[in-house]
Amino acid sequence: MKNNLFLIALTCLCALTLFPPNTFAADDAMLGLPEGAKIRLGKGTVNEIAYSPDGERLAVASSIGIWIYDVATGKELALLVGHSDDVNSVSFSPDGQTLASGGRYDIRLWDVATGSLLQTLKGHT
Repeated sequence: MKNNLFLIALTCLCALTLFPPNTFAADDAMLGLPEGAKIRLGKGTVNEIAYSPDGERLAVASSIGIWIYDVATGKELALLVGHSDDVNSVSFSPDGQTLASGGRYDIRLWDVATGSLLQTLKGHT
């Protein structure tokens, strides 16, 4: 009897390891959408990915903005929007406190801790 319970527990543990349950909250899919939106269809095209210097965050430049993820959990932390076109590149500052993003028409500097826009640089080609 004890062997059977052990085998059942071991099977469940293996199944959860191989097929983890969806750990993302339902609200994550609605992150960055305007009030009243019912659903998000996709997250945009991925153009570039950058790890923070401490390896704790991942920034993904996409066609709809910059997705910030927690590397340990995979949870979406923020969606930074403001570029008038695709975000083509992202890069963290050496101290990891600032994120630079490049679009077709501008470069933006973001505060990583708050997700707020610090500065917009325009006029480059």
